Amino acid sequence: MGVVKGKHDSYEFLNNIMVSLMNVDASLSYPYLEMELHMSARDISAVKNGHNVCIYQYVRVINCIMDEIHLVILMKVLQKELKIALETHSDLVVGIVPHKNNGNCQPEEWMVVMCWEGVKV
Repeated sequence: MGVVKGKHDSYEFLNNIMVSLMNVDASLSYPYLEMELHMSARDISAVKNGHNVCIYQYVRVINCIMDEIHLVILMKVLQKELKIALETHSDLVVGIVPHKNNGNCQPEEWMVVMCWEGVKV
């Protein structure tokens, strides 16, 4: 695990996820995260801004927020689909579907999140 010196591009993705998750619910405030994670507001702010933070801190904050808002990433499914995409030389696409209690619906639009370089989508 490395330490971010300043704003590091590879951590910007984690930073953006964390900030987006924090914006889902107003109760996910600094005091709440301080209490749940036993972190100072200064450390939470450092994570939020991507400064001098180990990747472990991002993981802690993101996991805490996901638990609170009941959001689960199906990593085994993602890993399986990623493996299939790599083995079959296929692109990986994602569609956003509104959450409904009465079943699924088709996404209006699909977004390519991984494609082979030089291949037109």
